[in-house]
Amino acid sequence: MDAISGTDPFVIHPDGLGWIWVASGLVDGPLPTHYEPHESPFTNALYGQDKSPTREVFERPDNPYNPSGSDVFPFVMTTYRLTEHHTAGGMSRSVRYLAELQPEMFCEVSRSLAALRGLEHGGWATIVTTRTAIEARVLVTERLKPLRVLDRDIEQIGLPYHWGARGLATGDSANALLPVVLDRNVHISEYKVATCDIQPGRRPRGDALTEYVGEYRRRAGVAQ
Repeated sequence: MDAISGTDPFVIHPDGLGWIWVASGLVDGPLPTHYEPHESPFTNALYGQDKSPTREVFERPDNPYNPSGSDVFPFVMTTYRLTEHHTAGGMSRSVRYLAELQPEMFCEVSRSLAALRGLEHGGWATIVTTRTAIEARVLVTERLKPLRVLDRDIEQIGLPYHWGARGLATGDSANALLPVVLDRNVHISEYKVATCDIQPGRRPRGDALTEYVGEYRRRAGVAQ
């Protein structure tokens, strides 16, 4: 224990350090490599294998996948942790000081994406995949910019994953948008990213939400 600093980033490893070689225990080791996430608008620029061949996929009616390269879902959403939510949303949203610091679910978008989709800073946006649609306040920011990948520009949407239905500060959950695709080593989501679309305004409710998502599925050619 005296050799562990407590500040090294790889907290799941006993020494807190990143390992280039893992002698045992990994189903896709022993050396790390890059695979594209299950829902990616790109092919793997490094290898002929686009997605991890060991990933766990689940073909279920409640878990349809966005087709690769679909124009219906032209953007990439990425989820992340907020500093103010020091543990996770379930705990942080119940602490009034933290709820005051982060009062509403929001999405971060670039200035170019805001102009493209007519999104207003501080207004509402609907983010949709083949699973569902959520709503979030719009944060137009310089932190996110289009990325140039494989000779094309791709827009990103940043979504904190801390919100939910309970607590002092409630809101739609970014995790609801994500596909169930698991890393076979730890059996949790392989990547916290997916393809999506974004539109201005609040999401529909009730049966209207089901129809809204169903129309996206039909346009993308996803079986109902």
